[in-house]
Amino acid sequence: MKNYFQWPKTLVAATLLPLNFGFSATSFAGIDVSCYPSTNIQTNAYTACDNLPALTPANDNQTNMLLLLSDMGLAKLNFNQPDSPLWETEYSNVPFAAKTLFNSAANKRPNARLKPNNKKTPYQEHCSSLDNGADQFSQQVKADKNLSKAEKDLLIQERQNISACDRDLALIQVNPNWSIQARQYASYLNATIAFYNSNFSTATKIYSVLTTVDQPWIKETSQYMLIRSSLNDSYQSGVGEYGDLKINKVDQTLLKNTYEHITAYFKRFPEGKYAASARGLLRRCYWLSGNTELLTNELAWQINHPDSKYYNLELDNLAFEMDRHVFQSRSFSAKNLKDPFFLAISDLMHMRQATSTEDKVLSWPELDTQKTLFKSQPELFQYLQANHLFFVQNKPAEALKYLPEHFSNSINSYLQLSQILLKGRILEKLGQTHNAQQYWEGWLSRSKSIEQRGLFELMLYPHYAQQQNASAFISSDAKIKQASLQKSFIENEANEKSLMQIVQSKASNTDQKNLALYKTLQKSLVHQNFKLFNQAFILLPQDAAKYKYDSETYQNYKNQPPLSDFIWAGTKITPQMQCPDLFNLTRKLENSPQDLKLQLCLGEYARSTQGYNISYVTALEKETSSFHGTIFARGQVYKDIIKSSSVPDLKAYALYRSIMCYSPSGMNDCQDAEVEKSTRKQWFDHIKRDYPSTSWAQSLKYYW
Repeated sequence: MKNYFQWPKTLVAATLLPLNFGFSATSFAGIDVSCYPSTNIQTNAYTACDNLPALTPANDNQTNMLLLLSDMGLAKLNFNQPDSPLWETEYSNVPFAAKTLFNSAANKRPNARLKPNNKKTPYQEHCSSLDNGADQFSQQVKADKNLSKAEKDLLIQERQNISACDRDLALIQVNPNWSIQARQYASYLNATIAFYNSNFSTATKIYSVLTTVDQPWIKETSQYMLIRSSLNDSYQSGVGEYGDLKINKVDQTLLKNTYEHITAYFKRFPEGKYAASARGLLRRCYWLSGNTELLTNELAWQINHPDSKYYNLELDNLAFEMDRHVFQSRSFSAKNLKDPFFLAISDLMHMRQATSTEDKVLSWPELDTQKTLFKSQPELFQYLQANHLFFVQNKPAEALKYLPEHFSNSINSYLQLSQILLKGRILEKLGQTHNAQQYWEGWLSRSKSIEQRGLFELMLYPHYAQQQNASAFISSDAKIKQASLQKSFIENEANEKSLMQIVQSKASNTDQKNLALYKTLQKSLVHQNFKLFNQAFILLPQDAAKYKYDSETYQNYKNQPPLSDFIWAGTKITPQMQCPDLFNLTRKLENSPQDLKLQLCLGEYARSTQGYNISYVTALEKETSSFHGTIFARGQVYKDIIKSSSVPDLKAYALYRSIMCYSPSGMNDCQDAEVEKSTRKQWFDHIKRDYPSTSWAQSLKYYW
């Protein structure tokens, strides 16, 4: 270790370089975005929302890092998701939003650093020791035999007064009548006050003096705090007007002082209690000086020496640190990487789909030159080669040659799970659909963890969805157990037969039945399958009117879909045009589906608060649907009435509604084909000319 801590002095000149950040498609990771799960299987396009528990180019960098760190025995990962009612389910286990994995990661190997015990993570780094520092100070004062009881009580009280990091505290007035030891502790408290007041220059001056005292704890702690104080001073020197860090503005003299303080600490206290933390702060120096190569080397050393007394990695933040300060750094160069861990992350990152001319995709010769660097992990290197052949070169048959021919029945690492996943995807790509399904089912039966099972369920999902295998999603021994996949099948994939099977099956639970019933009623209305709607309607709970969304509590009745949407009482347009309740309306439409007056009433339902969701469903059904039947569009009903009806009120109302489809934005809200503004003007002139006495004509001022 002695040679190591001569680095800062000898490398200061080399490390004082500017550092900026960039966010290309190949290095973009960890951004906080709103996520919703997808059942689409990953390509090699980056995603923060649909990550897999396998090493893939599409995963966020931090996900891939944590998977490898878990394989190395350093990280504990938690794939558990909240157990929500089916209607409220978003994510289950696989896929997962990358940030949920980051938030759950924890150390599997103990950290040698004293970890702050703050209940809340402070916004500013220097505040992190506020609570720990108070505890340590109090313990030292209580144990110091050179202090009187009165001095101890006073000092401890003064330290307890330093309870916040966001307000100015006055320095303590040091009483010359106190003992020397008490005055030294009081001076230490003044340095501490200056430190938490962000007055780092004052703190540094006081800590510097205290490094020469005889009291062991004050001497060592002050030497350590010199590092933190000068490091924070360096950081603050680069903070811009709006609180953003501009690394090229960092005061290099202050940063040089920080290196020297780290060196001095290890020279004086090679076995010191803050050794692991001090070495961790060295990484911050490398980051602020812009030396990504030294930062990467130090991180690699830490990853490969978890038993060292200098091991200081915190897994809840490590992946972010590496991604932000290494892979997103402008000074990052994959050519400088030597460690298999960092090479693997970089390689996967550079196998992603390019989204701009700046994105550089890894070439096969570039990958091949890394072979000797992976001599300790040849299986990982072959997996990277297989990924390149599959995703970049589109050579699935060639990729298969780089994967193990046989696997053990037990999956013992994320690398093995990754290999298994890629082999199955190759079978899919080669058109061996039946073999692929059997392959996934075989691994599903051998799964030992929720993420393994979740991954194979996701891979089986498109097979069962295409086959309309509703039983795979609902029975007590369902192949697909994840609620998010069950919900996706019911909402998006199930056809008329499958939905009714779920509604009527004894194997379905209440959540599944109600969701399937809700989607059956919605989609059958949209597709004008009134026979199916009427069959499903009679299966509604007797108290269906209670199944509403409460806008005050933000909850659905019994956590179920709003089945009350279909308990519509009808409406009165005019004494001559009255619409019955929805069930009577659809029964009439079943017998007379072309009746324009009845269709107009269905349009009134679609306009109502209860029918509001129909518009949203209609838009989705136009894009893709498992249902049959012509999609209902109330705008087309109005056009048909204008074209064919001779009933004055009916035609006037249709003209009025056709124009109002575009109110107030000028965009069509009636699900039919848009018309030119000139056509809307013709409708406007028509109603004003032929039906001027109607309230509808009189209320119209625009045609949008």
